[in-house]
Amino acid sequence: MATRKLTDAIKMAIKDEFIHGVLDEQGQRQFPTIDGLVRKHNVARATLFRHANKENWQSQKNQVQTEIEQKLSEERLTRMIEDGKRLDDTALVIAQGMLQKVGRRLQRGFADEQENPVTGGLPTDEVRDLSQVALNAQKIGKLALGQAQEIQKVSADVSNPEAFREVMEQLDELAAVRSSRHKHTVQ
Repeated sequence: MATRKLTDAIKMAIKDEFIHGVLDEQGQRQFPTIDGLVRKHNVARATLFRHANKENWQSQKNQVQTEIEQKLSEERLTRMIEDGKRLDDTALVIAQGMLQKVGRRLQRGFADEQENPVTGGLPTDEVRDLSQVALNAQKIGKLALGQAQEIQKVSADVSNPEAFREVMEQLDELAAVRSSRHKHTVQ
């Protein structure tokens, strides 16, 4: 089968397809190869390769792909930030609801204790449970506000034995603090 002559108009169309890609049926951008474009447009392979090399189509294509990837990353980051904001707002509402429920229950318990000093009030285990709920609500709220006290970012070069030892010591200290919390009871 005879090949078509590579006119400037055909070359520009092929170059555009190669550098910018084409959208498939699903709307996904596909970047055809030079060989694929040779078959699609029925042009001489050597001629098209010569023009592509001379005009540096591949570096132009790489630049376009990099720009597309950067734009997608920016859009993804923007979406993640918005999702994070919504999550934090929801967490704050939940934390506030938890604190309000604890507050109402404590008020009822105090009122009951004033009316019935001998038998009224809240049992110790319920006060402990309510304080745990309040503490959890506070942690949720602080996390949502970016004020987490217990979370520490650790970056270390674990190939360095000294850095690894320091990280392990920090983890041991954190474990000791957490385990000491569970040894105390509210009376």
